[in-house]
Amino acid sequence: MKKKLILLLFPIITWSQSYVGHVGDLPIHLELDIDEDQNNDGSGQRVDGFYFYDSKLISIPLRGVFIQDTITVVDGWFYSEDKVGDAKEVFRLQKTETQLTGVLQLKKEEYTVVLTKTEQDPITSFRNPKLTFKKDSVSTYQDKQLVWFHERFSKTQLFRLGNGYTKAQRTVFNSILDTLHLEDAEGMLDCSSFELSTVINRIDDRFISFTKYYSVYCGGAHPSYGGIGYTFDLTTLQEVASIESLYPNVDFFQVLKTKYYDSTDEYQDDCEVFVDESNWEYKRWNLTTEGVLLTPNYPHVMKACEEDYFLSYDEIKN
Repeated sequence: MKKKLILLLFPIITWSQSYVGHVGDLPIHLELDIDEDQNNDGSGQRVDGFYFYDSKLISIPLRGVFIQDTITVVDGWFYSEDKVGDAKEVFRLQKTETQLTGVLQLKKEEYTVVLTKTEQDPITSFRNPKLTFKKDSVSTYQDKQLVWFHERFSKTQLFRLGNGYTKAQRTVFNSILDTLHLEDAEGMLDCSSFELSTVINRIDDRFISFTKYYSVYCGGAHPSYGGIGYTFDLTTLQEVASIESLYPNVDFFQVLKTKYYDSTDEYQDDCEVFVDESNWEYKRWNLTTEGVLLTPNYPHVMKACEEDYFLSYDEIKN
């Protein structure tokens, strides 16, 4: 059994344990974290965790209580502390030294649960090694091909470099794309809602520049949404970290302000688009065939202020 010590304002000791077994005839993996702090009011110890069916690999969060030897946990996406027993999906499990046994109640149906302790990590040892990519289609841009793949379980999609690129280019950038795709797949399997789209903004002999747009909910008060820009330099075989590395002598904030600032624009005023330069410190950017798209960055509550602004290459000559 693994013991975790978490320090906040005071120490909280939790026990974390992984289990493998069956719900009915279906194999599952399950992990629970049990708060070991003793309560004197009879309310029990808090339990958090997750499980997934081996055939789907989609993690379902769990939350509930541990009272005496009985664990009662429900789907964490719909958890309500006052209505644990009324949930549509409820695990009621008896804990022994090496097993969890009991039932999973799904609406009016009950399924027998038998789980055994394991030292195998359900995510890193079982789930993630099963993630695999399947070829979908090929997009051709002049003499260059992008090969699109989906991950088998999460259905997330992303491209790889194909014909028309050198072996070195494929080796370097496909490795990066593999990592990005795996991260997307893992996020999809961990989250309640996970939507992705990829927009290719520039492909030529020098650059591949694209943006991944996302809308995800992985717990918390609100979903997250936005975009992440990527630019690959095919000449240097490197991912470009910042637009300033390509145009070191350009003050992008001042160029944008000169072109777009309008003191009568209520939207700009509310968002302080060209008043507070800090909104551009972590800007998103992407190359296009005609110029550069730049987007300010705002806290979650002000995401509506994130809007693309375009500068042509003539406007940003070094």
